[in-house]
Amino acid sequence: MKIWGYREDSQSWVEEETLEGHSDWVRDVAWAPNIGLPRSYIATASQDRTVLIWAKESPTAPWVKTALDPSSTIVPPTGASPPPGKFPDVVWRVSWSLAGNLLAVSCGDGKVTLWKENLKGIWECISDMNS
Repeated sequence: MKIWGYREDSQSWVEEETLEGHSDWVRDVAWAPNIGLPRSYIATASQDRTVLIWAKESPTAPWVKTALDPSSTIVPPTGASPPPGKFPDVVWRVSWSLAGNLLAVSCGDGKVTLWKENLKGIWECISDMNS
C-alpha cells in the first residue's frame, strides 16, 4: 500500500510511504477518522485472508502494523479453525465507525465482524454476524 501527499509547491502528488505486509492483492483500504487526535489508523483487507491495522502515534512517527487474529473468536461452520492471523476466506472490505474506534470487517464467508482496540492495545473481535 502506498501513501501519497499533495505538494502545493510543485502542484503534484508525491509518494510519501510504502507500507508492506500483505502477500496477495489488497482489496480495501480505510483510513480511520481521528477526531483531531495525533494518532492515525489505517486498515487494509487482503486476498491473503488477513487484515492489517497500521498505527502512527504522531505525524513524524513510523507506521506500525498489527494483524487482526480471528482464530480465537471466529469458528467456521465446518469447525476447522483458520490458522492464526487468517480469516476463513478472502477479506473484501474494512470500514471504520464515525468515531474511528470500531472496525467492521467483511469476509468472503458471508460474515461481518466488529473489532475494537482494548486498553492494552490489543484488537479484539467484539461481535460477528452473518449476512
